[in-house]
Formats: sequence, structure tokens, C-alpha cells
Amino acid sequence: MAKKNEVNEQVNATDLFVNTLWDQYEQSLERARKFRETQEDAVFNTFKEVIKFNKEYRKSVGSLYQQTRKTNRELTKGIIQNVSNREEAKKLEAKVKDLDEVTNQLKSVTEQMEKLALTPVKSTVTFIDQFEDSLEKSAESYLVYSRERRKAWQQVTDQYVKQARKTNHEAVGFVRDKSKELIKATKTEELVNS
Repeated sequence: MAKKNEVNEQVNATDLFVNTLWDQYEQSLERARKFRETQEDAVFNTFKEVIKFNKEYRKSVGSLYQQTRKTNRELTKGIIQNVSNREEAKKLEAKVKDLDEVTNQLKSVTEQMEKLALTPVKSTVTFIDQFEDSLEKSAESYLVYSRERRKAWQQVTDQYVKQARKTNHEAVGFVRDKSKELIKATKTEELVNS
């Protein structure tokens, strides 16, 4: 009976060792998978935040330009009114009317030049926005695709680990059984020789 308990303890110890080894391997594999996904999520979120920041930055630059433009127009109006209100300007009403006409033409030409100058800038900003949106969608699609592919391979890996664990148990069992046979044969030979 003592030998049977000793053998069971040895069997349990070897099985326990093999199970512990493979359990730790599977846990390590799972941690690596989670870590990879966490890293991918972090990189993708950072990427999205950079795109968001760039859009907000361009928007704030556009707002700053519009505010500067508005301020310049108000200054121009104030200067023109100041010139018109002078006493000298009142005496020269004909010149003031010409000045108003020239001022209106100048405003019109300035607005047209401004539109011409802004067209490439607006086109570039629109292109960059579209490019960033496309890039973000592509990155997201690639992330989804790569995770799907990895999940398919994970099933193969999990089956491989399962089979390797089984084979390892069988090998340990084979060695254990052959060791028992060798010990029995050795003991039998000792008994015969004594």
C-alpha cells in the first residue's frame, strides 16, 4: 500500500509539474495577447488624438485669421470716417465723394484678392482634413483586419498548445511507466541474485 501511495504521489507530482508548466505558458501567452491589443489601442487612440488636435489647431488658426481680418476692417472704417469728419474734408466734398468711390473700389479689389489668396489655403486645409480622415479610417480598418487574422491564428496556436500539452503528458507517462518497469526488473534481478 505504501508503494502504491508513493507511485500515486509521483504520478501526481509529474502531472502537476507538466500542468503547471503548460498553465504558466498559456497564461504568458494570454498576457502577451492582451498586452499587444492594449498597445495597439493606445497607439490608435494617440493617432486619433493627434488628428483631432491638428484639426482644432487649423480651426483656431482660421479663427485667428478671421478675427484679424475683422479687426483690420474696423480699423480701416475708423480711419476713413476720421478723414471724412475732418473740417478740411468737409470743404472738399467732391474729393470726399471721389475718396468714397475709390475706397469702395479698393475694398472690392481687396476682397477679390483675399478670396484668390485664400483659395489655395482653403483647398490645402480641406485636402489635409480629407487625408487625415481617410488615414484614420484606413488605420482602423487595418487594426480590425489584423485582429481578425490574429484570432484565426490564435485558434491554431491554442490547438497546438493543447496537443503539445497532451503529447507532453504522454511522454512523461511513458517515461514514468518505463521507469517503473526498469525498477521492477532491477528489483527482481536483485532478488534472484541474492
